[in-house]
Amino acid sequence: MRIGSARELFERIAGWADRHSPQTLFLRALIIIVVPMLLLQALSAWWFYSQRGDNVTNRLALLLVRDLRMLIAMRSDFPDDQHRAWILNHARSDLLLFVSFRKGIVREFKVPEYFDIVAREVQGALDADLKRPYYLDNNVGGNQILVEIQLTDGDVMDVLVPHVRLTFGSSIAYVLAQLGLALVLFGLAIWFMRRELVPIEHLGVAADALGKGRDVPDFAFSGGTREVRNAATAFQTMRIRLQRSIQQRTEMLAGVSHDLRTPLTRMKLSLAMLPESPEAKELADDVVDMERMIEGYLAFARGEGDEEPTPSDLSEILQDVATGARRDNADVAVGWEGDMEVELRPLAIKRCLTNLTSNALRHGTRAELFATRGRTSVEITVDDDGPGIPPDKHEDVFRAFYRLDESRNIDTGGVGLGLTIARDVARSHGGDVVLGASPLGGLRVLVRLPV
Repeated sequence: MRIGSARELFERIAGWADRHSPQTLFLRALIIIVVPMLLLQALSAWWFYSQRGDNVTNRLALLLVRDLRMLIAMRSDFPDDQHRAWILNHARSDLLLFVSFRKGIVREFKVPEYFDIVAREVQGALDADLKRPYYLDNNVGGNQILVEIQLTDGDVMDVLVPHVRLTFGSSIAYVLAQLGLALVLFGLAIWFMRRELVPIEHLGVAADALGKGRDVPDFAFSGGTREVRNAATAFQTMRIRLQRSIQQRTEMLAGVSHDLRTPLTRMKLSLAMLPESPEAKELADDVVDMERMIEGYLAFARGEGDEEPTPSDLSEILQDVATGARRDNADVAVGWEGDMEVELRPLAIKRCLTNLTSNALRHGTRAELFATRGRTSVEITVDDDGPGIPPDKHEDVFRAFYRLDESRNIDTGGVGLGLTIARDVARSHGGDVVLGASPLGGLRVLVRLPV
């Protein structure tokens, strides 16, 4: 039970720290460095004042009491006025003590609730070594302490002791030295952390560019830690493997589709030489369907082609897609909002939007294309007024060759690659395609592209 409670408490503390701590590695690393540094500075200052400071003040307080005893002895041995003036003068000039004598009795001394370090050490030294009635006051101002000592002849010796006589120096100099050292160490820590984090930032930029389908040139980190260099090498290897895999898939699909054209051509020639019959017509329809399927395979293979991303005007691509659909007397509306200058592969995006618009018009009577520029992405919506797709089928329709029409009739739908190609193109740009309900009553396809 105790182990479980301790673990739960630790997880809560870790969760709170994760929520309230900075989200960047640079700031977190600085906290890891700065917090121990501040603790070390605080502990060193505490030790300095509590150990060295107390010890030095104690020794100076003992020396003060010895000087006071010497003055009392000299006052007793040389009671005449001439020697008294000489004692007072040398006490002021040589011992930094402002001494005066008067008739009377010292006030009764009571230890206050609070004494500073100097007064506390002086009180301890007087109790231990003076052996005379005294009164101590540390509230006389002027950074001085008043000590009243009762003498044997009925006189009272008043002594004003400056703090400089009882302290080891200015604490401001020590604090400034500590702050200066902390600032120097803090600056060095920032410089080293920035130097180590720059390669990681470059690696993140390269990974983001690769995720958006952009070309990532070879790079190597001469600086940085061994772990960062290993991560850069692993990233390069991953990039090469991805490119090789995509190239192999593209070549395989293109090769298979090309090889299938040859037997289809022979079948078409053979069908042309046969007499007309219901069987020959059905076979000819099957050949046409196979040609459409092969064209779909080729389009799917071209989805990851060799086209390079370039800055393009997305509004022109939207207008080209709408113009192509209007050639077949389709009702297509186009609109956009914001800056449409985006780095992308224009032919691939045009193929993606053409597939989505064709699907919308195949199942509805009109379609609307609208693009909106956001802070981090461009969102393109394709709405139609068709029957839509059930929510539980939204992810299924993105599978290759999946069709809601189980009859596989191409007249009621394609070969099942339209949405697959669209999502494939969007994800190759680092974006995605999702489905939802359209305000027109049919299906809304949302294409999100990062910028």
